[in-house]
Amino acid sequence: MPLNTDDWVGLTVAQVLTRCHTPYEEVELIDEPPGKLRSLAFVCHQSAPGSPVRVVLQTDPALFTPNRDWSRSLVEAQKVAAVVSRLQDQP
Repeated sequence: MPLNTDDWVGLTVAQVLTRCHTPYEEVELIDEPPGKLRSLAFVCHQSAPGSPVRVVLQTDPALFTPNRDWSRSLVEAQKVAAVVSRLQDQP
């Protein structure tokens, strides 16, 4: 059964991770360019087998830091702007 992510946009990262049964420790932070956190990659365990996804975050000045260090509370409070399948991103 395909993963339904239609209603994730506007949710916080914490809400999405809860829906996916994904621990924060499994989340990969993606900063492009370095220092500007733009998206997260993780496996959503909502259905078996798990589905790899990438969520794009809404723009927030707090997500820019030259030392590339974002607190868990900051990341989990961010809102999702878009959801893409990681598999679709592969060439």
